[in-house]
Amino acid sequence: MPSSGRARSGPSWTTPGSRRPVPGRALAGVRIIDLAEVWAGPFGASLLGDMGADVVKVESFPRRSLTRPLVPDARVADGPGPVYERVTAQIQGNRNKRNVALDIRSPAGAGAFRRLLASSDVLVEGFASGSIQRAGFGWEVVRDVNPRITMISMPAWGVRGPYAGYVALGSQVEATAGHTLARGGGREVEEIPGTVATDASAPLAVVFASLLALRRRERTGRGSYIDLSHAEAFSWYLAGQLGSWTLAGRLPAATGNASPHAVPHGCYPAEREGGSARWVALAAESDRQWAGLASVLGRPEWARDGHPWASIPGRLRAREEIDREVSAWTSRRTRLEAVDELQAAGVIAAPVAEPSAMLPSPQLQARGWFHPVEQPYLGTRLLPGFLWRMEPDGARYARPSALVGEHNAEILSELGYSLADIEGLRAVHAAGERYDEETEALTSGS
Repeated sequence: MPSSGRARSGPSWTTPGSRRPVPGRALAGVRIIDLAEVWAGPFGASLLGDMGADVVKVESFPRRSLTRPLVPDARVADGPGPVYERVTAQIQGNRNKRNVALDIRSPAGAGAFRRLLASSDVLVEGFASGSIQRAGFGWEVVRDVNPRITMISMPAWGVRGPYAGYVALGSQVEATAGHTLARGGGREVEEIPGTVATDASAPLAVVFASLLALRRRERTGRGSYIDLSHAEAFSWYLAGQLGSWTLAGRLPAATGNASPHAVPHGCYPAEREGGSARWVALAAESDRQWAGLASVLGRPEWARDGHPWASIPGRLRAREEIDREVSAWTSRRTRLEAVDELQAAGVIAAPVAEPSAMLPSPQLQARGWFHPVEQPYLGTRLLPGFLWRMEPDGARYARPSALVGEHNAEILSELGYSLADIEGLRAVHAAGERYDEETEALTSGS
């Protein structure tokens, strides 16, 4: 097999050999390696792919990714084909990527991965601290292979510190970052949330860090090592709580849906729809908004000078009574009717929508946010859109989520492997295109 060359240095956004340009795209010619699993790292890499980067997903093989089960569960969409190719989070979090399935712990797979590193610009890995080093690809090794590459390590609590090496899911990071208690409704302990905000916030940090490192490389010609802690990145979403403690020496009380600065503020019942409870989220944060709400409720005198509710301090003292009045009004209307009336009066209001209500949302429909995507085994499905819009040359679905090892031959050929070489990698299970009981047996005890 031919040897991998060492990347040249020089001021450029791309590493020689990494260029698979999509004309006009912001990150055309930049190659990203996605060596992360589940959501945060993979979706961060997808966001870079949305902007035109050539993102190569290095799929775990023969060990399956955590998001690729063999047996159907709640994560799996109905349809033909392998179960692990129909996982909803896997499909949504891995758009705009090519996929190569390698065993980077094996000598042959490690050799292929080294060649990929030599032709890439950013490596994103999301394992527990120390795992990537044990696999043979710590920063010193990666930098030696390609001095121009940037490596982003994003373990839950960062690379260093007493929690380094601890394993976690997003819910444990939220607990450590203070979110689990801060979001509570006044109870001493709050349930673990069903959605994981840390996994949704970290991808934006991946994008920012990647662009910053690429910009720095324009000046220096060298890559960077980035230690990205989920917990630290997410803590800025709790800036108010942290600031109250560090600057004022006190923690704000958990108030649930209420606000310490505004009344009303919360979720209020609307008419039931199809036998199910429905809600409206609304707030009046200023006297002007309160006047609009009072008018809609048919009680304009509540906002006139002299009334105890005309000022914010007065409304804060009457929180429960005002909540009852608002609930009585919203409960006689559908959530959309209530929102339309309130917004027409300048009141902050929105329907509390279940995920299924997003699809027929007139706002999202008008903006064309959902995209029809032809997904292998599932056919054409509507998938969520992009985090931002840019003109010209904005984000687009250039590729659906790829199958396991779908681009093995394509990528390995680009790296200098012949067809016989690729068959040799398959023969020793250093590369592959499917998971099954046979590949599972290869990982037992490993």
